[in-house]
Amino acid sequence: MKQTGGTSWKPAGPPPTIGLAQRDRHWSRTRSFLAENGLSALVVGGFRGRESFETYLSGESLQGAVVFPAVGEPVYLTWSAFRKIGRSDPDDEREYWIEDLRPGLIGPGILAALRELALERARVGVVGLTSRNPMELEGCIPYGVWAPVAAGLPDADFVEVSGPYSLLMMEKDEEELRLARHAAGVGERACQVMLDATRAGASESEIYAAVAGSIYAAGLTLTPPSLIIRSGVGRLAWGPPDWGVAPIPPRRIAAGDLVYAELMPSYGGIEAQQQMTITVGKPGPLVRELAAVARASYDAGLRALRPGLLFSELFEAMAQPLRDAECWHLSTLVHSVSPATLLGVSHGGVEKAFGAEYPWLRPRPISMDAELREGMLFSFEPNACRGRTRVNIGGTVAVRAGGAEELNSICCRLNES
Repeated sequence: MKQTGGTSWKPAGPPPTIGLAQRDRHWSRTRSFLAENGLSALVVGGFRGRESFETYLSGESLQGAVVFPAVGEPVYLTWSAFRKIGRSDPDDEREYWIEDLRPGLIGPGILAALRELALERARVGVVGLTSRNPMELEGCIPYGVWAPVAAGLPDADFVEVSGPYSLLMMEKDEEELRLARHAAGVGERACQVMLDATRAGASESEIYAAVAGSIYAAGLTLTPPSLIIRSGVGRLAWGPPDWGVAPIPPRRIAAGDLVYAELMPSYGGIEAQQQMTITVGKPGPLVRELAAVARASYDAGLRALRPGLLFSELFEAMAQPLRDAECWHLSTLVHSVSPATLLGVSHGGVEKAFGAEYPWLRPRPISMDAELREGMLFSFEPNACRGRTRVNIGGTVAVRAGGAEELNSICCRLNES
């Protein structure tokens, strides 16, 4: 159960890179998507949304939107003139995916681009208007951006396609899977860093700094909300630390605590995730039992995962061990990453712990169902709860022709500091 001995992962060589061939693949698949759906163009919004959809077409994340026509060159809209100026910086030899980068107000920019393409009466797909991803359950395109577009093109037929386009984005080829393995590997090393830093007397902020520092030092970023750390006994709050926002000191770890974390390292626009639970001292019988249930859920997911399986079937396979053990779960058991569009039911069995006390914590249907395809990435994050005690484990898993490819190990079991 206890993991020791320094970092468990080291890169085999320089970080993997991708070139314009990957851009051409993304663009070709997008044009096929447009043809299959009878669309003349696609407006893909990233803005400050968690998933940064625009990156799939632009190879960058400039908090804007891409107008991608079925015929012709795409236009990239961003608020930041600094990024446009930066393209002429000395020694900048990067091959940018989209040449036509336009800074300024993004709504009027989208409107102008669609008019230039003579699409005033066309059928245009939109990604991000009513997307249902974590942290953006009501879309990521601001009203102030979309209002001038809708008012300026009253005869255009705008079609929301966030769901089906996300499924296209999920299918990674071998080049992209190398990026995913690298992100997961850096996350694996960060899990060991967390384990080494967790001890009685340490503060949550010290653990956070060690984990985040190891990820940034490796040349990766963290997908919002970056890093979740929680600690204590019977603590069910889940989200970024309160300190730093509220004027309160970081909590200090005590003997007998459970220390939780959700890591979200991202490399080349591809995210991996790791879920850590660490006991400070020997775990008691209940924690050991919940760890075994969570691991049984994880193993059930590994056995089930394969191309052709429905996402709902994957979730049901992972939920069964919790039902058998009469446990409930606070957060989802599994969801896709890059992007996080396929989401399992949250809060299953919560009535056993809280009855009708929290109406929002009711089982909800999955966000959308879909057939799994090779190259998709999932965060397995089974969490087993009894009362207010929770164990949460899991890492990133890829769908391969022969079944599941595990990209993490340390986080896939209970750890002891």
